[in-house]
Amino acid sequence: MSKNTPAATSFAAAVYAPKKGSRTALHLFVDQLKENGVRVAGILQQKVPVPETGMTEVVAVDIQTGLTCSLNRPTRESWKNRECSLDRAALTETTAILRRAVSERAELIVVEKFGDEEAHGGGLSGDIMEGIAAGIPFLVAVPQTNLEPWNARTGEIGAILKFEEAAFHHWWNLWLVEQK
Repeated sequence: MSKNTPAATSFAAAVYAPKKGSRTALHLFVDQLKENGVRVAGILQQKVPVPETGMTEVVAVDIQTGLTCSLNRPTRESWKNRECSLDRAALTETTAILRRAVSERAELIVVEKFGDEEAHGGGLSGDIMEGIAAGIPFLVAVPQTNLEPWNARTGEIGAILKFEEAAFHHWWNLWLVEQK
């Protein structure tokens, strides 16, 4: 299969350029599916201003419940040096979100994102691969810089999508048609 064809595969990478542009397309896609009654689960990310600092933290948002947990809250030093301030303990909470989504057999699981931790085999990579192996459709945001590790982990058999809401809908609709 062509790596750029959004074929009727059960999982897809939504590829974006890191630190450029908006990733709201993924949020809009999830919101629209939920409005249409699709049982979507997983994790989205949101940047939240840290009061009185000019910095932002990244929080994980449980798609089903709306509950959040902080993934990173930078210190002045890490912010100044543009260092990752990932709270590895928070990964325990996000892992629980994915495991629940798999055990409850969500219709679609969305994960934002396959970051550096996952590219090195840590973070949520095991949970993502277990969910894919269970046959549950997965849509995973993958920064362009981590596409090679993503392809290595998935055997290059999933669809590679542009980071556009229309591309997500096209992939999802192909998947639904294939299941009928």
